[in-house]
Amino acid sequence: MQNLFYIILLGFLLVACESKPELKPVASYEPNILIVNSDKSINKYSTIQSEFEKAVNIKTFAVDFAGRTISDTELKGKINAIKPKIIYTIGVKAYIQVSKVAANIPTIFSSMINWRRFEMQQNNYGISLELPVEMPLFMYSYLFPDINNIGVLYSKQYNSQWFKMAVIHGKEVGINLHGKEIEETTQIDKILPTFLNTVDAIWLISDPTVLHNTKQVENIFRLAAEQQKPIFAYNTIFTKYGATLAMAADIPTMGRQAAGLSNDLLKQQDIDEKVQFPAGSHIIFNLKKAEEYGIKVNRAALFSVEKVIQ
Repeated sequence: MQNLFYIILLGFLLVACESKPELKPVASYEPNILIVNSDKSINKYSTIQSEFEKAVNIKTFAVDFAGRTISDTELKGKINAIKPKIIYTIGVKAYIQVSKVAANIPTIFSSMINWRRFEMQQNNYGISLELPVEMPLFMYSYLFPDINNIGVLYSKQYNSQWFKMAVIHGKEVGINLHGKEIEETTQIDKILPTFLNTVDAIWLISDPTVLHNTKQVENIFRLAAEQQKPIFAYNTIFTKYGATLAMAADIPTMGRQAAGLSNDLLKQQDIDEKVQFPAGSHIIFNLKKAEEYGIKVNRAALFSVEKVIQ
């Protein structure tokens, strides 16, 4: 009888063990990054996101505005659900909205034209869309030995300090920069014809007052063409308007740079430069336009140009 009792008890314990649900370990919190893209259908935005994702060391989640409007509430809900350690914004639209709803989370930006026009928080970092001023100045002096006086249209609000720095670097390579401060975009059509008489070329920089809209850009190129004065631009898109030379940041490299910045932040390393200049560049030279304007070109310098339009 006693043996029977033990057999029944043993059977009960075996059944209990088999029916007991398996206890899964609670997943520990793993830091991640949220990527907010203004519009991934734009090739350069897609490329920079892809390069970032390949180079960053931790898991990423992505939100794509895709040309639509995402409410602050919806975006904040996604952020609260993901709890990212860092947010990486691509383009102006993404940065503006993230800065409104997640100011307390470290944010890295890229692909923002003239980032200085935006108010930066203490925990904001980024990759500038503009190259360091020394690079284009050196290229101007190298390619065009007879161009010594270059005009710059700029607004005090956005580029006053930048212009002062550029003047210093220009003298180092034998270029005199002549600035014309613009307060209202409507001034340009009146000021530019006379200003063009005093310079050999125009350096078109990223400035929202000067480049107010497409019509204003077209007017600047039209007036310069009338006096056969070349325009040197900061983005290759301006070659379609007639820029003689365009130097722009390399998009894939910028994505990898942003990933490197993210990795440093995750490791809690000190960041010497919160906003870094792009490490790579593209150079497009319109030789046909230079010859049309009778500009002397240093042919030996053409090897440093990525694309020559003839």
